[in-house]
Amino acid sequence: MKNEYENERFFEEYAKMPRSKHGLSAAGEWGQLKPLFPSLSGKAVLDLGCGYGWHCKFAAEQGAARVLGIDLSRKMIEEARKRNMGKAVQYRVCGIEEYEYPEAVWDCVVSNLALHYIEDIETIFQKVHRTLKPDGVFIFNMEHPVFTAGVGQDWIYTESGTPQYWPVDHYFTPGERTTHFLGCDVVKQHHTLTQILMGVLNNGFDLTVVEEAEPPENMMCIPGMEDELRRPMMLLVKANKK
Repeated sequence: MKNEYENERFFEEYAKMPRSKHGLSAAGEWGQLKPLFPSLSGKAVLDLGCGYGWHCKFAAEQGAARVLGIDLSRKMIEEARKRNMGKAVQYRVCGIEEYEYPEAVWDCVVSNLALHYIEDIETIFQKVHRTLKPDGVFIFNMEHPVFTAGVGQDWIYTESGTPQYWPVDHYFTPGERTTHFLGCDVVKQHHTLTQILMGVLNNGFDLTVVEEAEPPENMMCIPGMEDELRRPMMLLVKANKK
């Protein structure tokens, strides 16, 4: 599997992003994602596609007894170990698809902005269900289907360079999409809203929260942020294992 996060140029640009430099407080979706977490005191938490490990650090700060962050990128895991280690936290270079998902081990599984890289997302839902303990919680945030179905994942601009509209095409055709992100061609996977939500429901979960991320008021001063209110970029889901 191609991993753009091992590309030196891409990784350098990723490191410049506000969420990379400042953590969860600089992530526009955090205000909506944080309330979805259950009490983590004494719990075991698995982070799929952990990146720099910000959510692992959060889980540890909330009193989690054991936290494992996995990521396909060795560079990401190296950075996570530098920034967000703790007694309860472990990191491992491992793809979401390659992890073994031992049965009934984790109380909470979280994945933030990683599942849109996965082609067979329903199989991951099955495996997450298996690895959760009874009444375990699955929380994920991924790029919204309207965003992944965007043509090149970019606006159509006026002659003056102002975003005019967000084009969507081939929405009902799931699969590979190539976009230009942080100076590199990045391959993602488009899934319809039906695939995502019914995939969760058909694999032993109860949906408890479905939200579309809206940038918070205190970030409206950031250039381009007002345009993020014109179409959804992220889809947040919380589901409980039956």
